[in-house]
Amino acid sequence: MLHESEEEEMDTYAVELNSFVDTVLTQAYELGQGRNMIFSSFNPDICLLLSFKQPSIPVLFLTDSGASPVGDIRASSLQEGVRFASRWNLLGVVSQAEPLVLCPRLVRVVKESGLVCVSYGTLNNDPANVKVSVSNR
Repeated sequence: MLHESEEEEMDTYAVELNSFVDTVLTQAYELGQGRNMIFSSFNPDICLLLSFKQPSIPVLFLTDSGASPVGDIRASSLQEGVRFASRWNLLGVVSQAEPLVLCPRLVRVVKESGLVCVSYGTLNNDPANVKVSVSNR
């Protein structure tokens, strides 16, 4: 996203999201026949376009749950990510594991919003952390 690229002092480079998503979908349909697929992105607009343009492949919204600053409010926290995914009928959210390990009740909160709750990160390498998250379904 633009804010993050400026922070990392990267050159400004814009990709028109509509044609980017069209290319992704073309490749997915050509190469993915007979495979189970899920789309996911840290970019909320890409998630929306993927969801609007095709009904058959589920879309998950990736969020680092506020671990680093972002320019888009929808990606600023787990709470905002859940609101966004729920409002636009995405399958669920993929959160950095830390908030789910620190407050296992959040797993249930996400699921009670009608969303799938998945996590990523090094904290998932500890079986005790995974057990806590799974037990709070």
